[in-house]
Amino acid sequence: MLGSIKVLNTMIINYITSMGERKKYRYGNLKYDKKVSRAHIYKIVQKLSQDMLKAGGITVEVKGKENLPQKGPVLYVANHKSIFDIVTLVSLIEDPLIFIGKKEVAKMPLVEKWFDALGCIYIDREDLRQSLKAIMMGISELKGGQSVVIFPEGTRAHGKALKEFKEGSFKLATKTKVPIIPIALQDTYKVFEEKKSVQKGKVYVNIGEAIYQEELEEETLKKLPQYIQGIVQDLLQSITFE
Repeated sequence: MLGSIKVLNTMIINYITSMGERKKYRYGNLKYDKKVSRAHIYKIVQKLSQDMLKAGGITVEVKGKENLPQKGPVLYVANHKSIFDIVTLVSLIEDPLIFIGKKEVAKMPLVEKWFDALGCIYIDREDLRQSLKAIMMGISELKGGQSVVIFPEGTRAHGKALKEFKEGSFKLATKTKVPIIPIALQDTYKVFEEKKSVQKGKVYVNIGEAIYQEELEEETLKKLPQYIQGIVQDLLQSITFE
């Protein structure tokens, strides 16, 4: 419980102290270029993410950090175990990110404010038309030079296992031909979901080498979701402990 209080206090303090800058650089503010706006907001969110992990007593062990690109656009493809997956990724990745997240994020106090400020995209997987619209928005962002993160399992998978990657989100890759960075996260669910309160501990991240679609064989491209899932599975296996 104490960890949850510390993390919540960190979020509230950050929200109050950054209000002016967040309003100034908010996504969609015509006074600033979109990339400039997002870069400023992202730095605030990154500092918040790092402070949240510190407040919760959470350490992050990273493998393959050298595989992170200096700049985008790239499509980051990660497995999904916890609401702290986003916090963990933002704390590590310097390249400004936007996430394609479930519509439920819009109902999460404070979190939705940051999603909105960055210009992240909400998706309703039960509404095919809206889902397609969200994917098209993501494609447009990638073509415009913005890096995007997707969680192709579609929902959080607590425990050690990996759920099947859904094909729809991979249109973001095939329609833009941007490099794909596969990422595996492990034990982030222990941070919050396991006991429904923030717990001290260590989480693990394994970042794979960039995948360039033009270097893949045609048969592999036809099964891109399964191919990427296999890579993430291998990355996950090397950071999975009993």
